[in-house]
Amino acid sequence: MLIGIDARMYRTSTAGIGRYSQNLIKNLLRLDQENQYILFMTPEDEKEFKTENLKGKNYKIRIVNIKHYSISEQLKLPAILNKEKLDLMLFLNFNYPVFYRGKFISVIHDLTLFFYPETARQTNFIKRLAFKFVIKKACENSIHVIAVSSYTKNDIINHFHIAKEKIFVIPEAADERTLNFSDSIQRRIKEKYKILGPLILYVGQFRPHKNIPGLIKAFAVLKKDIKKAKLAILGKPDPADQDFWATLDILDLKKDILMPGFVKDEELASWYAIADVFVVPSFYEGFGLPGLEAMKAGLPVVSSNRTSLPEVYKDAALYFDPSNIGEIADKIKMVLEDKKLKGKLIEKGKIVASSYSWQKTAEQTLDLLKQVEKSEVRNPKSETNPKF
Repeated sequence: MLIGIDARMYRTSTAGIGRYSQNLIKNLLRLDQENQYILFMTPEDEKEFKTENLKGKNYKIRIVNIKHYSISEQLKLPAILNKEKLDLMLFLNFNYPVFYRGKFISVIHDLTLFFYPETARQTNFIKRLAFKFVIKKACENSIHVIAVSSYTKNDIINHFHIAKEKIFVIPEAADERTLNFSDSIQRRIKEKYKILGPLILYVGQFRPHKNIPGLIKAFAVLKKDIKKAKLAILGKPDPADQDFWATLDILDLKKDILMPGFVKDEELASWYAIADVFVVPSFYEGFGLPGLEAMKAGLPVVSSNRTSLPEVYKDAALYFDPSNIGEIADKIKMVLEDKKLKGKLIEKGKIVASSYSWQKTAEQTLDLLKQVEKSEVRNPKSETNPKF
């Protein structure tokens, strides 16, 4: 088959979907030497892809200077895809162009926009409605839908009434980059932020459903007993998140809450190595990849008991009710003070993290692509496409 992949969110700055895109595509191209692939990328994505040094001859890159979630994505991208005479298109997120009439598979990571519409606070009401419409159509019009967890699959079934047989659960995984820490970067971080006591770590986006204000309030409670503790929040702060900034001001903890912003992989690995406990305070997650990365890096994880998180982390996390500030603080304190508990969580976390792998993700995705090849009538025009 000639398969297209929408890789316009390949770059690291697109957060979780970037991580997913990078690892799936790399492993898929290494595994599959039978099918041919066209990777649709922006110039920014191609720059990061070039560093991967993949030697396969069964793919080519097609530069499309079209931003994701844009009007051009809906109006211009279908013609570009049609020109390539693809047998199948793989969209790695919900944002597919609704006028595209070719066969495609879409990946749905979560339905955050439906349950927490304030997540898209920087877009207007009309654009939010458009997002919801596109997600719905992606689920309805796909040959198959890939969900990253059983929880997300059930959300899709319940919300859109999609047949369960159409949806395949293919989990994400943590990669080796979380282990590539640097002693010099660790020293620099500790010196810069004056880290002398326990360090609590959060990695992720600043969105309402992430419950960062709840984490800060729990940290304030914890500080009463563990004076030297610091909280590091890694990610790009949202200037419009009034709840977050107000919580930060009221509790007057700015000197003990570290916000280095978005950090590159080599620095992120060092933060994982320095930290004493990782916290996932979310009200809603489709998968919860940062917590799995923390487990792989040997960090004990304290997590919300909501949505997909218990499914993904299994018995390797200490769970809390994210609405209960006191309980969040208590569970973090337990891990910081109980060495035996901390050791068990680290041990179980490594086992759980190792049960997922990006190679498995790619293998299961490739199996699904092959199912389409067997069951669908191929486009005879694509047979004339030259080998890459």
